[in-house]
Amino acid sequence: MEIQASAAMMIQANSLDAVRQTMASAQAQQQRATTPQEHADVVLQLSAAAQQLLVK
Repeated sequence: MEIQASAAMMIQANSLDAVRQTMASAQAQQQRATTPQEHADVVLQLSAAAQQLLVK
């Protein structure tokens, strides 16, 4: 049981790290975005990341 809990914690930690990386990337892109298309790309990136979290 302890091995399963450890594996689950590693998966959650990896997911959290991916969320943090995605948020940092999106925030950096948002600051550089000047056109509606660039803003839409940031929203799309965040949406795709959120969907991946829900699937896991």
